[in-house]
Amino acid sequence: MSIIPGTLVKLPNGRNGIVIPSPWWQPGRVLVKMPRGKKRWFKVDECIPIF
Repeated sequence: MSIIPGTLVKLPNGRNGIVIPSPWWQPGRVLVKMPRGKKRWFKVDECIPIF
């Protein structure tokens, strides 16, 4: 399963975030918006989708 923009994910630090569209593509990584508005890159296998 791939992680697409708009997906809620559980991050390695225990917090939740939302995957957002990125201005460029990095293979195997997604751009995640953190709860306080920070944006950070994570590896796809580090993020667990929340349904």
